[in-house]
Amino acid sequence: MATVVLTDPALDDLRRIGPTAASHVIEWCASLADDPELAAALVDDTTPFRAFVVAGGAGRIVYDVAEGVVTVRVIWIDGRRTDGEAYDEALRRMQSADPPELVALARILRRLGRITGVRPVSRSREPVPDWLADALTDQAGLERLAVAALDAASAFDLWNRLSQGRSVPSPSASAT
Repeated sequence: MATVVLTDPALDDLRRIGPTAASHVIEWCASLADDPELAAALVDDTTPFRAFVVAGGAGRIVYDVAEGVVTVRVIWIDGRRTDGEAYDEALRRMQSADPPELVALARILRRLGRITGVRPVSRSREPVPDWLADALTDQAGLERLAVAALDAASAFDLWNRLSQGRSVPSPSASAT
């Protein structure tokens, strides 16, 4: 059985999609622990990245496997971003990576963008800020996945209650 970890950008993706969809995504990610080779190669067999298609094709979880660890890199759910936003995010993540295979994959994505006409579009909706997620985990004692399952409004409301000394729900109650 493999261990599944989510990168910080993938946790931000969870925060962006909201608590209802996040709980489903967490279940899908957990299924990768039992079968890391569940998904097809992202581009071809030379890349270490795999794309797990979920929700009848409405979403994708991009991950790689190394030494018994499944590392979730990107979580895309249709309706949450436009094609250009998803493309821009993937391109930025790959361009900022060190391994040469990621740089090569970024070049492939750029070529696909020229062929398909889909251009990167910066996203206008930001995830729960990292400082707030860190504060909720460090000061309120919430689990990182529970914070990722919150939507931005709920996270700010929870922080406001905490800073005003009001009752803060338990971590398990916040994740529902």
